[in-house]
This record gives sequence, C-alpha cells and structure tokens, in this order.
Amino acid sequence: MSFLDIQFEHLNTIMNDVRAPFSPERFSKTRLPVKVTDLSSLGTFADLPSCLDMLIYMPGPKSGLKLPQPYSCDPHVLSFLANAINFEDSLMPNWRETHYAYLTVDQRHVVPGGTHRNEGLHFDGMQGARHHPKLPACHQYVVSDRLPTEYSDKPVNATDLDENKHNWFKELGSQVPDDHPMYQANPFEVVLMSAYQLHRSPVAGPKDAGRRTFMRLDFSMKQQDRLGNTINPLMPAPWEFVERNLPAGLQEPEKSASWNSAKKF
Repeated sequence: MSFLDIQFEHLNTIMNDVRAPFSPERFSKTRLPVKVTDLSSLGTFADLPSCLDMLIYMPGPKSGLKLPQPYSCDPHVLSFLANAINFEDSLMPNWRETHYAYLTVDQRHVVPGGTHRNEGLHFDGMQGARHHPKLPACHQYVVSDRLPTEYSDKPVNATDLDENKHNWFKELGSQVPDDHPMYQANPFEVVLMSAYQLHRSPVAGPKDAGRRTFMRLDFSMKQQDRLGNTINPLMPAPWEFVERNLPAGLQEPEKSASWNSAKKF
C-alpha cells in the first residue's frame, strides 16, 4: 500500500512530534511518514562506501555542512541532502542553532530471505536513562533505491514501558498484528519520519537478491557518541566515542542486520 495519497494528514503529527520533548504518549498517535521528493530521475546509485551516523553538521552560528569525499561529489547524496535541508527549513526554521545532523549511507548485498537492515519493527531516536530531562524528538529523512522500508500506522501504547527494564522494540512491535497492513514509499522516494514511527526493513523475496542502497539524514539534539559511528575527517566530533552499555532490555532487536562495512577515513 502507498501512503502518498494520505501523507498530508500526518505532517501535522510530525510537526508536533519534533517540537516537544520525547514522550511515550506520542506513540499512541496514528502516523506515517510524508513524502519530500523523488530521486528516480538521477538513475542508479553509484558505488558508495557505507557510513554510520557520521556527523556532518554541528549547531552554531559559524558551523556549516561538512561532507567528505566521495559523498561530496555524488549526485544522489547531494540531491538527497539539498531536498531534505530545504524541507527542514520549513519544518524547523531554527534547526541550525539547535540540532546536529548525521548521515548514514548503507550499501550492501541483500540475499533472499534476509534483510538489509533491521527486520523487526523498531524506531529511531530512543532517549534512554542518560537523557533527563528529555530532548525534543529526533527525526529522519530516509530513502532506498529498492525494497523500500515498511511502515506501520497502528497506534501503540508505550506509557507503561520502563527504559531500564523493557525492550521497547519488542513491546511495541508485539502490539502490531501480523496481518496489519504495512505502507511503503516507492523506490527513490525520500520521506520524513519522526522518532515515534515504527518501521522495518522488508524481507527479500526469491527474486530480490542484489545491492540495496539506503540513506538516512538524522536531525537530533543528541550527541551520537556510540563507538563505531563513522568519524567525519572534516568535522571530528567534539566528544568521546564510547561503548553503548545499555540495560539488557534495550539491546538491539533479535533480528538485526550486521554492520561491518562502515568507511574508516
């Protein structure tokens, strides 16, 4: 199913999501991503190295977008960023003063029966025990050239979950019935979602083997300091990268795609 015909009713929900501190109550809203643009006219993606949550913008009056090669000369990456930033200017006009921007490019071979990224329903932008008081919710622009991400519009209840005791992905994913319809954009369509959007990477079918390219631009007030994130040689992060020692209930989903190809500059 496509969400393009009903996207406008969800934009207001996303706008309210990103303007308030992260709150479990927001998961109870019906939501889907909204379309930003379409990159299909650019054709097939070139070969790109993968990077994970690479810092490309720091808030501040003297900051600017810092994009290393080969991303800085790739037409898909440049168009993706330009369109996302243009949309962000309308969504949050003052984002340059408050938000970091992180780029993920993940280009890998998908095999039938497997997934490129996390298969189970999950969300991006969890704020655990380290974030008190809570920060405004993160939000992400995403695109893939095929096997588009699947999204659930079912409201779920997170109000009774404890960030130190529960696996939020499992708990919230279990509230979505197996037969509940999933929504997808088309290949090469850039969409915007918030931290409350449940989504998953689709399982590849028998004829789906091949390379898949996924890109994400994450706008967040969090300092993404997880060890293993890609360090931008043009913008080294002013913080130490550390192991993410999360409580047992907050570990990654059981069905998680491996990440072993992030570029080392």
